[in-house]
Amino acid sequence: MRLFLRFLLLLLPLQISAQTRMVFTPQWTAQSQFAGYYVALEKGFYKGAGLDVEIVHPSVSSPAVNRIKDGSSDIVSMQLLNAMSEVSNGLELVNLMQTSQHSGLQVVSKDKNIRTFADLRGKRVGIWKGGYGELAKMPNFDMNLGIEWVPFIQNINLFISGAIDATLAMSYGEALKIKAAGFDDVSVISFAGTVYDFPDDGLYATRSYYEKNKESVDAFIEASRRGWEWARENVDETVDIVLKYTKKENIATSYIMQKWMLEEILKLQCPDGCDAPTFKLDKKDFQRLDSVAFEKGILRRSVGYEEMKGGPR
Repeated sequence: MRLFLRFLLLLLPLQISAQTRMVFTPQWTAQSQFAGYYVALEKGFYKGAGLDVEIVHPSVSSPAVNRIKDGSSDIVSMQLLNAMSEVSNGLELVNLMQTSQHSGLQVVSKDKNIRTFADLRGKRVGIWKGGYGELAKMPNFDMNLGIEWVPFIQNINLFISGAIDATLAMSYGEALKIKAAGFDDVSVISFAGTVYDFPDDGLYATRSYYEKNKESVDAFIEASRRGWEWARENVDETVDIVLKYTKKENIATSYIMQKWMLEEILKLQCPDGCDAPTFKLDKKDFQRLDSVAFEKGILRRSVGYEEMKGGPR
């Protein structure tokens, strides 16, 4: 028995070294937007795939895109349009997994007369200082609305104070905070269901990293898929897992807020006409976004689907 135990101890370092280390960075602070990845880590899906995954959230000084540029993160989550913009500027990124099939972007206003994009003509509209609002510039461009963009970091103070006529909001983020603040009777213009409805969040790695670590990256993708599927079937327990990470990151939130967010995120994951997510980037959606974003000057050059294709298809 003693010899057998010594044999197991000799094997232990080999088993540990067999775990491929990866650093994953979501594009924002801890919240239900990234629930599937927390689940995959907590439920051992990554470990079972031979991966030692560390989730490192970004900061103002070290956003996700900077971390992938300097190599401190191996895989990051990003909105599709932001990723395409980075590629058009020279960063070789590949789309590994498309978690969101629809846009969660909205324009929220206390003015009930603001009901359509055209009603935003000449208005002061809050926009994120750190990006994520490029999609909103499309109707402004198409209709020559002359919107005055007022930058904010992440809160809804400008909206509450009345300093702006409307604010950009994500259906799973600022829109829920506005609701929680007691503003139920507001006007909401959703990009989902319009010609400006494009896929949002996905997973990305540099082309060089993916090609050098294809087997491990594919394992990460599959484990992440399992995490999201488990989250869809176990919403309440998933929220408990999310709250573990928000507490660790000192994020002020609540169970109700994170459950609202998770439910909205899960809605955005399903393509039209489907009951379950595919986690794949549709080629037609990509090409349509590339065409309109290049036309409107959001992309410096056209980006090809094959150029950004990565991961199992």
